[in-house]
Amino acid sequence: MNGVTDMNIQNDGDSSNEMHDGSGPSVKGSNTVNNAQNSHTISNLSAGLKSVTLSEQEQSQINMNAIQQELQNEGSAQQQSRISQFFQNQPTEGYTLFSHRSAPNGFKVAIILSELGLPFNTIFLDFNKGEQRAPEFVSINPNARVPALIDHANDNASIWESGAIILYLLNKHLKENGDCPLWSNNIVEQAQINSWLFFQTSGHAPMIGQALHFRYFHSCPVPSAVERYTDEVRRVYGVLEMALAERREALIMELDVENAASYSAGTTPLSQSRYFDYPVWLVGDRATVADLSFVPWNNVVDRIGINLKVEFPEVYKWTKYMMRRPSVIRALRGD
Repeated sequence: MNGVTDMNIQNDGDSSNEMHDGSGPSVKGSNTVNNAQNSHTISNLSAGLKSVTLSEQEQSQINMNAIQQELQNEGSAQQQSRISQFFQNQPTEGYTLFSHRSAPNGFKVAIILSELGLPFNTIFLDFNKGEQRAPEFVSINPNARVPALIDHANDNASIWESGAIILYLLNKHLKENGDCPLWSNNIVEQAQINSWLFFQTSGHAPMIGQALHFRYFHSCPVPSAVERYTDEVRRVYGVLEMALAERREALIMELDVENAASYSAGTTPLSQSRYFDYPVWLVGDRATVADLSFVPWNNVVDRIGINLKVEFPEVYKWTKYMMRRPSVIRALRGD
């Protein structure tokens, strides 16, 4: 909210290093070594190795080190193989979404895939194991972050950055079906939707992400940074609140005709209209990606001390309606 983050250096078992640095087992007696040095058939190293005597404790420790090293190597191979094996045996249809369990931007893409009814599978990367740095993944996303998407039906085309992925899906759906319910056929409406989409990706998500970072993850407290980013998040929500409030007023004035005059005169508050809790959207009369792209981040904003229900009631109602959509529920569950 999209969290995005070594190995202990073990003894490599090189006996010659142990002997050279004095950290290995002791060499008993000098006569054997001297005799070996005088022989033309035995190397100095072989002679030295022949004269090494290990105690039971030393041998046990060496065996344990070897077992631990082998287990570590096997574990590392398994970590790498999960990503490598996928890229070696990719599906021939549908989509694969690379995400993370705590990455709102990944869930944002999942919501759009689910809303469009597209078949997809999600691979949740393990950042602690460094899976986002696997060469195969970096080959499709040079930024080594999530989300990233592969369209298997389109020659395994890969797209990264949530906004770019969403636009790809919208354009493809429009081209293949002649219509896209989350977007528009009208170029002006497309531009309006894109404006909110870019506002979300450039102003909304990054500010919440920074506020979360300085509140919970920074190495030392920086109160000014927490205040600065939290205030900026509130400013962003103020923009949304005003836009949604204007949309609600226009809706009420259009539908509640018999009371429109009293609303205009200010004698009757808009909150008394039966349409006051009717859903409104940022562009047009339906939910589009302009709205849905905000959902995952709205779902975590309480963690930086912002109460949408109290501070931004229109944003709260808007978010609540979207959170009830079956596709959103499925996507946020990670289905």
